[in-house]
Amino acid sequence: MAAFSLLLLLFLLLGATVVAPEPPQGLVQESLELQLPPIQQLLQDPAPPPLPASSAPATPWGPRSVPGFPPPWPEAAAVTRMCRDRPPQPSAPPLPPSSFGHLRRQAAALGALGTRLDSCCGRDAPVPCARREWAAVLDAFCSEEFAVKTRPFHCCRLRGAHRRRCFSEAADAQTRSQGSPGVPFPPGEPTAANMGNICALRGLRPGPTGTPGPLARFQLRLEREFGRCCRNGSVECAHEAWRSGLERLCRQEAGSGLRQRRCCGQGSAPARLRCFAASAPHPRYDRELHNVSLGRAGPQLLRALCGPARLLSKRRPIPELLGAITSCCPRPPQEQRACTEEQLTQAIATLCSTHGQGGGWKDPKRCCAGGDAAARRRCFDSAYLEGVPMGLAVPPPPHGHEE
Repeated sequence: MAAFSLLLLLFLLLGATVVAPEPPQGLVQESLELQLPPIQQLLQDPAPPPLPASSAPATPWGPRSVPGFPPPWPEAAAVTRMCRDRPPQPSAPPLPPSSFGHLRRQAAALGALGTRLDSCCGRDAPVPCARREWAAVLDAFCSEEFAVKTRPFHCCRLRGAHRRRCFSEAADAQTRSQGSPGVPFPPGEPTAANMGNICALRGLRPGPTGTPGPLARFQLRLEREFGRCCRNGSVECAHEAWRSGLERLCRQEAGSGLRQRRCCGQGSAPARLRCFAASAPHPRYDRELHNVSLGRAGPQLLRALCGPARLLSKRRPIPELLGAITSCCPRPPQEQRACTEEQLTQAIATLCSTHGQGGGWKDPKRCCAGGDAAARRRCFDSAYLEGVPMGLAVPPPPHGHEE
């Protein structure tokens, strides 16, 4: 079931990253249009009163739960991405043969929800449909829980909005216990020195995975706000989004009874922010920056180049040569090495046949003047294709292992 639940959560929470064209002053103009309505709007119900403290433990079943259960409530942006990408329904892996009926019921609920969510994509209003189906599947799950003489899932003891709130908080608890793999936390403090990377590499940073708890919502909201601030390159705007977001995260986690983060426990707001800034693993927002050697582009390097990427140098002939290499992305891995060699050879020949002509490329390193094709290729590798600055969502292989 792990494979199914991970794929379901992937398409509920992550969208395909799209690399925007390079805008003026190196600032990214696109914005993540994610709407994150409060939990009170779930299924358009009025806000239910808080659950009794005894009825909302931090983790409902611990290791006795199928991964991904309970499922997150359907957010508008997540439903939009799911309907756009329409992932295939994988078959569920086998479960233990006996004495694990509760796992089978959880797995069946996740499978039914995936099918129903897919059917909502053909509706005029897929988001309300998805929320209705989410509630219906969990209500049916609870009915099955009470049909057997075992301890039911704790949220099933509640009804109506109380039950929905409980399932949502249990999903949030999973996120808090599992974290958001792949997303550095805490984010660095925005400054004039790192604002360029915040904007230029924004489309390459990973999004959170797992159920949409306070941490995942903070990360999604922060990137959305960064996109707004990048439209005019405002450091003050980005800093305020960072400050207010972290303060909100601390309040939300404290209010939900989750274990408090170390920095959230600092006495004053300035102390908390100083703690977060000092703890940031990538304060310059440069984790996606790489100097790439393009001369020997095999399958491992193409895996990075064919993913979300930004070329951070417009100096000719690098754009033309990179385009020749990435034209091999659709090829099977076993054909990519030969393809890149052929495409680079053709691109170099074209460049050298037109260099020096009116308005053309000037060949400042004089590679085209050097002997035969093999000599020209060696010159291009060392003069133009070595150490090319790029932003890559997928890290490239270590130097010397590009093939």
